[in-house]
Amino acid sequence: MELEFHKDNSVGTVISESGSQSGASVPEVSQGRAPIFFNYHEFGERYYADVNSQYQLKEHDEDHALCMTHFPNVYVARGSPEFETTRIVRVPRRFEDTLDCPCFSTVIPGMEPGAITGEPVFQPLGVFDEDCQLFGYSSASPLTQLLSVEEFQEMVITINGFLRDAFYIYSWFNLVDISLEVLSLGLWRLVSKYIWRHPLLYLEDYVQQINQQGLKEKGLKIISPRKSGYLSLDFQIPRPST
Repeated sequence: MELEFHKDNSVGTVISESGSQSGASVPEVSQGRAPIFFNYHEFGERYYADVNSQYQLKEHDEDHALCMTHFPNVYVARGSPEFETTRIVRVPRRFEDTLDCPCFSTVIPGMEPGAITGEPVFQPLGVFDEDCQLFGYSSASPLTQLLSVEEFQEMVITINGFLRDAFYIYSWFNLVDISLEVLSLGLWRLVSKYIWRHPLLYLEDYVQQINQQGLKEKGLKIISPRKSGYLSLDFQIPRPST
């Protein structure tokens, strides 16, 4: 990704690896303005096979580079039926919002200010990877076909709330927990789990609930953030097909 600057207005436009422009302008670094947010899990690839080319690999120009928006399911055994039929879409953390606790992006992948624009929804145009996975030219992931923006935002905002309660040092839970730990000379840690539940346990309950009630019918599944070390919020999706 690079910046193209114009002398007349000192504003740059994000140019993707595929040559597509993002929908936002970027001020010059010298002006001290904030950078544009994008999904840093994505990457581009120009050596791939077109969808209707019977897997004939060839080099493409930058205007037709694939954008990798889904990844192998590392949460199941490699070679298992679930590994072959599912993929992972990763939602990044927003470090500029807060560093006090994990905070995931509430923007559905493909709609970030710095996203590679093009097709508004996922459109498979190329085949890449050893197991012939389908990808498109833009940052739009297959998740956009399965969840509405409102559904996605509601889930992520709720998850971020649980994470704030659990990790933010000045949350009511942590203030009371630390105070009782000090006053009891460490004994509180031994009995606290029998008196009240940690916010992360409520997060696990929430993830399990929406997986069973709201997402199962769509073939979707939220992976517990604990399994990713709270570094990304991962959605398990059906393997994209034409």
